[in-house]
Amino acid sequence: MKTEMIAAAGLLATAAKADSIFSGNGFGTYYYDIDSPSACSTDFSVANTGQVECSLTQVYTLEDVGSEYLVAMNHSQLISDMGKYCGKKVEVTVNGVKSDLPLFIGDGCYRCSQGTPDQDTWQPDGSPGLDFSFSVLDKLSSEACTDGHIDISWEIVDESLYTFDYDGSGTPQGPVSGVTTTAITTTTSPTTSPSGSASPTTLATTTSPASASATPTSSSCSSNTWQCNSDSTALEQCVNSSWTTVETCGTGTTCQGTSNPYCA
Repeated sequence: MKTEMIAAAGLLATAAKADSIFSGNGFGTYYYDIDSPSACSTDFSVANTGQVECSLTQVYTLEDVGSEYLVAMNHSQLISDMGKYCGKKVEVTVNGVKSDLPLFIGDGCYRCSQGTPDQDTWQPDGSPGLDFSFSVLDKLSSEACTDGHIDISWEIVDESLYTFDYDGSGTPQGPVSGVTTTAITTTTSPTTSPSGSASPTTLATTTSPASASATPTSSSCSSNTWQCNSDSTALEQCVNSSWTTVETCGTGTTCQGTSNPYCA
């Protein structure tokens, strides 16, 4: 009887474990921070107003989500099946230690869609991995501020932590009932970067300022799609069926790419 009970308990534990959707190895970077918008000598105030990709038609920014636990994944993979990935739990392992943070997919990362899945050398213009808030990356590794990227492995599992309107149906957005997605309150590395520290190393995520500072342009389009503007000086996103300039490329850079534009 005891053996049968142990076997039954094992079956229940197996059944309770969420199915794996996708797993990989690569690099973790950071691109926003809600609670500490000037952490690591970086101004995240603009990035924090970026619209998350898992909200297909509603203007819903990182500040609206209000959580440090939102994670950006491979942009191309995400848009291939938004319902499969948006809001799902992410289990991240660093140096053999699996994090218990309630991380969830909510955005797309262009850098993460470049390179090769088995790439083990960091390349800032394209390497597989995930993009986090600085607070989370700092929690995962004390080298976050110094190096700007860390080695990670991850698994996306079929457990929803956050509800997104990923299909434009008007679904109310927010944490799943009973799930806590409040901000992290502890840090392990300085809030100001030491000499020689790295800047955010994500070439581009798909979040860009979607606040009132965005500039609508002419012509109709399909909501939440992206393009370079006509003279390749800025990134445009389709918001409410109209192209909107959301990011202007810096001096010496131009907009590149087609449906996945970035400044380089």
